[in-house]
Amino acid sequence: MDKKNFEAFTNLAALKKNAIQLCGQELISSLTVKGIHAKHDEFWRFVNNKLNIPDDAYVIKLAKKQEEKERKLAEEKAREQAERERILENKKELYSKTRQEWKITVFELPESDKYGNKFIAQCTNKSELKLTTSFTKASNDCYSQACNLVDEYERRQEQSRRFMENYQVLKPLYLMIIYLSGYDEYNPYLGNIKNKCCKENFIGINFLNGFDFEIIKRLEAEKLLEISTTRKTITMNKKGMKEARDIIFNINIEGVDVLLEQREYHEEYINYQTKLEIFQEQEE
Repeated sequence: MDKKNFEAFTNLAALKKNAIQLCGQELISSLTVKGIHAKHDEFWRFVNNKLNIPDDAYVIKLAKKQEEKERKLAEEKAREQAERERILENKKELYSKTRQEWKITVFELPESDKYGNKFIAQCTNKSELKLTTSFTKASNDCYSQACNLVDEYERRQEQSRRFMENYQVLKPLYLMIIYLSGYDEYNPYLGNIKNKCCKENFIGINFLNGFDFEIIKRLEAEKLLEISTTRKTITMNKKGMKEARDIIFNINIEGVDVLLEQREYHEEYINYQTKLEIFQEQEE
């Protein structure tokens, strides 16, 4: 670090000749007599002290370099944004098409940008939401990009909708499982030290990230599910599915009817007996 501080402060390489140039031959010779040479860190500590070079000169230089880099990037970004806005001011509409309740309008720019792109598209839906493509070189590429933009947005919206449908049902179930399966946790360093299990020390319900294996084994014993040999996964069978559906059907949770309806085909699966299942039943 001493060498780097010297180089950062002086803008010279950490060489003996440069140390002589700045500190004088007398100081360097006195160090050499003591067996302190330019290959030693101690040499550069003496040199830095002589020149009053701060211990953080290298760090400061790096910080200034990074600051300058960020400043230039910000300026470049601002120039590009200003140029983009200038070009967009006089865009000319070429055509509009409808796709999945979206209006896609392709525009031609009055001039190409520095990359040779001259087209852009805007997508608008009934709620006035706007999506804008990047600049492209051809109008058909621009329209294709707009279609992909709309499709990706609709896909994300559908994923979000399905997640919320599941969440509003799973949230109370998860809370019930955690509350009933967890145990009281107390802070031993706060409140009443003599009686650790008291309201002053109470933190909340602690729940291991996983199901109680004893309960899982009991469910397996009741032939409601099967545990993999590695114990990492479980499979709920038809009997378990039927009981689960009956429980969920009788729980008063908003949205549960939607989830049951989405899985209504399970009723047909549950009631259907394969040849293997018939054989196993006869064996029992």
